[in-house]
Amino acid sequence: MIGWAIEALVASTLLMLVVLALRGPVARRFGAHAAYLLWLLPALRMILPRLPDIAPQPVRAMPIHFDIARLVAAAAAPQSPPSPTLPTMVQPSMDWLTIALALWLIGAAAYLAWQLGRHHRFMSIALEHAGPGFLRGKIQVRLSPVVSGPLAAGIFHRHILLPEDFERRYDGAEQRLALEHELAHHRRGDLIANSAALAILALHWFNPIAHWAYRAFRADQELACDATVLAGSPESRSDYGRALIKSARAGMPATAACALGPGTELKRRITMIAHSTRSRARHLAGAALATILVGTGLSLTASGGIAAPSRIAPATLKPLLKPAPVAQPQLAEAASDDADAPAAAPTKAASWQANVQPTPPAAPAAPVAVPARFEVNLAAAAAAPVPPAPPVPPVAPTGAAWNVQIDAAKQAGEDARRAIANIDFAAISRDAVAQARAELERSCKHAAPAPAGESDQAAIARLSAGCFDRAAIQRQVQDALREASEEIRRDKDLSEVDRTRALAAIERSRAEMAQKFAQ
Repeated sequence: MIGWAIEALVASTLLMLVVLALRGPVARRFGAHAAYLLWLLPALRMILPRLPDIAPQPVRAMPIHFDIARLVAAAAAPQSPPSPTLPTMVQPSMDWLTIALALWLIGAAAYLAWQLGRHHRFMSIALEHAGPGFLRGKIQVRLSPVVSGPLAAGIFHRHILLPEDFERRYDGAEQRLALEHELAHHRRGDLIANSAALAILALHWFNPIAHWAYRAFRADQELACDATVLAGSPESRSDYGRALIKSARAGMPATAACALGPGTELKRRITMIAHSTRSRARHLAGAALATILVGTGLSLTASGGIAAPSRIAPATLKPLLKPAPVAQPQLAEAASDDADAPAAAPTKAASWQANVQPTPPAAPAAPVAVPARFEVNLAAAAAAPVPPAPPVPPVAPTGAAWNVQIDAAKQAGEDARRAIANIDFAAISRDAVAQARAELERSCKHAAPAPAGESDQAAIARLSAGCFDRAAIQRQVQDALREASEEIRRDKDLSEVDRTRALAAIERSRAEMAQKFAQ
């Protein structure tokens, strides 16, 4: 248990670092959905059980010969009364691994209880002050003064909470898109994914890499939800961008909830929205690549089996064991009887090791009756020497079947490695880029003419720039930022420190977007 837990924590941490390194390039090339799928890799590794050995070595029979003369002498020898001894103090041994496991589980339970308590308190207050609302399917939509932007929450009792000024802050198209975003979170099962991610984060409560990965996972989740909403209405990108800006907030009050516009990833989300036109072929290629990476990562980091137990005889039996065959006829016959049943030999050896004790009895005893199986005709042995019995041939291990299984397992592993090595990821990427260019050439009719020798990447950038009015988008974004600044200046509930910080953040966003669109 402890070994498996350590291996799972270390392997999942390494896979988190891999996903953190790949999520950006995969999102830019194949879309947000492919990057979001990569987070299955550390999540599945945490629940992957320990795999058994592919080909365990068979336990071989080990014939053991007993020195009956020593057994008889030890049983017949008188025993001196035991000398009184002082009781010894048993020193307690401290199992540090068990203590570490207990501390880890206590910390995980405390962290999970703290996060769930925060979420429960926030939702209780938000629902207590919320209005009656309306139903969208089985989802309750309500206005609440506690939330500052649209928010989806709940797995069994599903809710969408909207701010009280929802109808004033957003126009008709923005209201529709904001509500569609939160409904998409419920339909996609993002709230369930957040609960599972929170449980994994609790197991990594001490790990800063896991906290970093959890924030990146939530950001990729929002980008994938943006792509889902815009796939149904690609012409609404400017309205959707304004809704995101108006919903920008500094933090997330409920860890397991899904908000429309967390301010930490606003710039990246606006950029992804502006370049959200991707062909279906590229999306499928991204999903296939993510699936291959997840399967490969799990196969490379899976834990192996537990080592076989030791088969060394106890040290207390060494004086009673003979490595050579016994010379007495009946004893040799008993040994040959044992050799006739190779499958039961380990069990017999183990039983004799457990039952034969070199300690003499407590009081002097009459001649001990030796079991009939081990009676020795000492007179016959002294009268005429008996040639030594032929050595017992070693029990042939039943290794043919195991060798076949080992060879089959090795061949299967080699086939799997060869299959992974033969995947041409570069060809997949080139085909996806070529298909994306062909899609854009059919749909974008207002792009500039193609120069001679233009690459696929340059053609995609040129065609994408001709599909929408960058200047109009820039004006709409700047207008939305100015409106947000005016609302902050008019808000009397804000403190001067919060108002100054918010205005400074908006000004930085305006400058960064102006610079981005100018490129």
